[in-house]
Amino acid sequence: MTDTSRGAGSTSNGGRSRRVTMSDVARKAGVSAAAVSYALSGAPGVSDESRQRILAIAEEMGFRPSRIARELRSGTTKAIGLLLADIANPFYTEVAGGVVAAAAEEGYEVFVSHVGVDGSRQSDVAFAQVDRNCSGLIFTSLVAADKPLLDKLRHENIPVVQLYRQIEDEPSDWVGIDDYSASFEMASHVVATGRRKVAILGGPDTSSVSVNRMNGYRDALAKAGLRAVNEPDVWGELTRPAGALRARALFAEHPEIEAVVCGNDMIALGVLDVSREIGKRVPEDLALTGFDDMSFSSAGPLQLSTVTVPRDLMGQRAARMLLQRLAGDKGPARKELLPYGIQVRETTARRV
Repeated sequence: MTDTSRGAGSTSNGGRSRRVTMSDVARKAGVSAAAVSYALSGAPGVSDESRQRILAIAEEMGFRPSRIARELRSGTTKAIGLLLADIANPFYTEVAGGVVAAAAEEGYEVFVSHVGVDGSRQSDVAFAQVDRNCSGLIFTSLVAADKPLLDKLRHENIPVVQLYRQIEDEPSDWVGIDDYSASFEMASHVVATGRRKVAILGGPDTSSVSVNRMNGYRDALAKAGLRAVNEPDVWGELTRPAGALRARALFAEHPEIEAVVCGNDMIALGVLDVSREIGKRVPEDLALTGFDDMSFSSAGPLQLSTVTVPRDLMGQRAARMLLQRLAGDKGPARKELLPYGIQVRETTARRV
């Protein structure tokens, strides 16, 4: 019987070092690899005297059993998968930090994968993580078209948590914030500063988060008797370059704009870039808001009005939800709303 489990020690191999294997320990102890496996795992099959001798030899050689191999033999794994829409976006970096921290508390590792802004690799990445023995998955960029994917994972008994974005009527756990109320409050604040000609630069209309934010912005404007000046051209990507591209077209077509409310802070940065290029002053000529309250939003002279999202906490809660399912929780799907905050800063200063 040959076991390819490798430890942390090394043996000489033609002048090169290699990691110590279970077979190396067996040869030195003069026993079978099976006997070494029994001794290391505490299973019956070897005498107490032999067990102690094998353990002493293994320690002397610096052998440490591979956790992955051990888990595969036992049929259990301590790894979960995290699928991120845009690994370059600092929003997802902070979410991932929360997931990793909470998982580590329970001895789990997290395999992080990038599925792309458009989510085109979602299914392939998900099943690749399952094939790599991830026991459960956390998704950050689900859209309605991913429903069949979740159905397949459920059929294979792979628990799933929806983080931030969610698919309606999907019977899996979800954690996020009330994006509708947050965006309604932010747009209401902008109107209260005296701006009447307001544009909306939202995210993709396939995202439940972007749709909720858009509805909040629109309803707040409607309550004030207003409508976004750029309707219906309000959807787009959640990136700085996309924000800049859209802002150039927006300012060219609607030079009278007094405010822009954005789907996230990255879009707002793109708008700010173009505003500076064309000499449009913020907040004197243009009020500007973001969403997410990334670290750069309050750095130096920027001071962007935005919505605070508890990204690290959201990641932690998602991981704990998933670990509870892996521990055997069979209860109904849970929906957890976390608190948000409205940050009023200099980019929406009231006109004087």
